[in-house]
Amino acid sequence: MRRRDDDQEIAAGGRPLWLPWLIGVLTDKGYDLSSERSGGRAQLARDTGLSQGIVTRLLAGQPVAYETLLTLARGTGIPLEELLVRTGKAAEDDFSHAGPKISQTDVSSGKRLTPEEVAVAAGVPDEDIAWFATMVRRMRRDGTGDGDSATGGAAAEG
Repeated sequence: MRRRDDDQEIAAGGRPLWLPWLIGVLTDKGYDLSSERSGGRAQLARDTGLSQGIVTRLLAGQPVAYETLLTLARGTGIPLEELLVRTGKAAEDDFSHAGPKISQTDVSSGKRLTPEEVAVAAGVPDEDIAWFATMVRRMRRDGTGDGDSATGGAAAEG
């Protein structure tokens, strides 16, 4: 993975272009970052295990280490890949994207995924997709998938 720290894009005010994005994502996750006294920074530090000083430097747009981004991703659920790309630590083409992407929108929209779509999303090799779909359908037919388990019953239609 190549690092692009020197290529980091800076807005006219001297703040990195990724900072408004990150603040928006964290605000959407419930952190009140409107002021230093709002409590959101302290909550972010507690939730992630980062020190308050690191959180302050991060939200000031100062350069961040990979380890900080990794900890932030783990503590907040923000995809590490997106953090790395947005902050200039990696390029989007540094990551391989196998197969068509099935986004969370497809699932949360109420559209039930077919066993084949679940297989692709799970990274099942092409030659095993038919087998996977057959097994999911058989489990649903036999009642071994309860519809809410990790076996794929909730996401797959049969």
